[in-house]
Amino acid sequence: MDAAEAAVLRAEHVPVDMRYFTARDGKPADYCRARVRDSDVYVGIIGFRYGSPVRDLPDLSYTELEFEEATEAGLERLVFLLAEDEDVGLPPREILDVHADRQEAFRRRLRESGITVHKVRDPQQLEVGLLQALLGHRNSPVAPARGPSAVPAPPPLTLDPPAWERLGELLRGVRPALWCEDAYRSSFGVAEGRAAAPFVTPAGDLYDWALDLDAREHSGPPKVLAFAHALATGFSTGAGPDGRRRAFALSTWVREVRERLGLPEPPPVREINTHQVTMLVRLDQDPQEPGQVFAEVWLRPSLDPSDWKRVQPPETATERIRVSLEGARRLVERCVRSFRDEARGFRGQGADGGPPSELRRIEFAVTDTLLETEFDQWLCDVSVYKAWRLGQRYEVVVRCPHARDLADFAHLWTLRWGWLGRNDGTDDKATVWVGNEDLDRLDDHVTDWEESEHPVCVAVAADDAEPVWRAALHVGMPVVVWQRASSRRDPKLPRLKTLLPVADVAELPREVKRLRRNRNVPASARSSVVLLWDDPDQALETAPLTDAGFFPA
Repeated sequence: MDAAEAAVLRAEHVPVDMRYFTARDGKPADYCRARVRDSDVYVGIIGFRYGSPVRDLPDLSYTELEFEEATEAGLERLVFLLAEDEDVGLPPREILDVHADRQEAFRRRLRESGITVHKVRDPQQLEVGLLQALLGHRNSPVAPARGPSAVPAPPPLTLDPPAWERLGELLRGVRPALWCEDAYRSSFGVAEGRAAAPFVTPAGDLYDWALDLDAREHSGPPKVLAFAHALATGFSTGAGPDGRRRAFALSTWVREVRERLGLPEPPPVREINTHQVTMLVRLDQDPQEPGQVFAEVWLRPSLDPSDWKRVQPPETATERIRVSLEGARRLVERCVRSFRDEARGFRGQGADGGPPSELRRIEFAVTDTLLETEFDQWLCDVSVYKAWRLGQRYEVVVRCPHARDLADFAHLWTLRWGWLGRNDGTDDKATVWVGNEDLDRLDDHVTDWEESEHPVCVAVAADDAEPVWRAALHVGMPVVVWQRASSRRDPKLPRLKTLLPVADVAELPREVKRLRRNRNVPASARSSVVLLWDDPDQALETAPLTDAGFFPA
C-alpha cells in the first residue's frame, strides 16, 4: 500500500483509503459507496486475501463493493492483480484465507470484465505502473461530467499528450546506463561544479525516469525537456549507429516540442562521459590457506551494464588465479595499467575515434573475512610521476556476494535498493546510525529491519563495528559504512559521524572518495572508512572461485 500511496501522491492526487475513514453512525456500505462516488479514479490492488466482508452486506468484501460502485458510477478503473504465476515473496499468512474461493472468483471476474488488468510482482512495479496510469489519466481529454458539481480535469502536465506519446516510443524499454544518471542530474542545472539533482535516480527504464522527473518537478522550464536534451548529448558521444540514431531522434523531439509549445531552449549540458567503466575485483579467501585468495578481475561499461568482460585471467583461460593479497594488489595494478587497451574491446567504445574510457570505480567483491582489508590504500605505480593510492584516484567500495546466499532475506536486498530508487537519499528513513548504546538491542534492530524495505544504509558509530555490519548484511542491507577495527583503537581518531555525516546515501561513493583525498584530514582518519556498496542491479552471478582449479599469478 505504501508504494501505491507514493504513486498517487507523486501524480498529485489525494488517496481515499478506508484506513483513514473516521468512526460514524450509519451503514458502512452506504458510506463506502459515497466515498467512491466522490473520487475521480478507482484503483484496485487485488491480492490473494478476500478481506473483511461488509457488515451489512456479508456476501461482499469491501473491495468488491468499491469496484462495483466505481463501475456503476462510470469511474475510470485501474486494476492491478498480484501475479499468481510466480513467487512474489509473500509469507503464507498473506496468501491463505478462509474465503480463498470467493477471492479467486473475484479475481476471475476482474480478468473477464473487459477492463485492462495489470499484473504486478513487487511494490516497485506497482508504483511505476500506477504512476504511469495516473499521469495518463491527467493527460487524457476531460472526462464526461458525472453531475452538476463535476470539476473539469486538470490541464496536462508540462508537456502535451503527443509529446509524451513520441517520447515513450523513443525511451520505453531502454535500460539506463550509468552515464544516464549524469543526464538526469544535469536537468536540474549545475551546483559546485557537478550536476545538482536533489533526488536519487528512479527505478525502471528511461521513460519511467522521464515520468518520475515530470511528476516531481514543475517549477521553471520543463525538466523533462532538459533531460531528453542531455540524453541526446550522451547518446551522440557514445559510439555506434544505434546510439547516434537515438540521439538524432531525441534532438528532433526536443526541437519540435519547443517550437510547438513555445518553450525556451534547454540549458547547456555539462560534460557527459558515456564511456565510464567499473572494475570488479573478485577475491575469495582460500579456506585451506587463509593467506591465499582466488582472484578474478572484470570490467563493466556504463553504456551496457550487462556487457561484462573478464580480463584476469583471460576469458580463454580454463583455470583460476591463486595468489597472496600482495599478489592480488600487483594483479590489480597490472589491470589498471592495461585498462585502456582492455576497455577498447567493449562494443562501440573506441572503435570510431570516440573519447577514451574512464575508470570510475573499483569494486572489491570479497568474502566477509576480507571486508576490512585496506583495498583503498593499495599503491598503484602506473604513472610517470609517482605511485598513488587506489582510494584517492577512484571510488573504491567493497561488496560481499556470498552473504546474500546465507539467509532467506536476499529479497530485501533488492527491495531496499528499489526503495532508494523511489525516494530521496536524504530521506530520514534512508539511513540508520547504530552506536554503542544500540549494541545490546541489536537483535531488536534486526527484527525491525526484517519487516521493512528501509533503511537502505546502516552507518556504524559503535566501537565494535563487526557485529553491526554482519547483522546488516544478514538482512539484505545494500549500503553499510563503518571504521576499520584497526583504526578505532586510536582514541584521538575522529569518529565516523564527524568524518562522514552521511547526508545523502546516493552520494556516499563520491563523498568517501572526497574524504580519502582531503589532505586537511589526518591520513589515519582518511584510511579508516569502509564503504560497502552492493547494487543488486550490477551483480555478477558466477560460481564461487574456490570451486575451480587455479594457477599462481
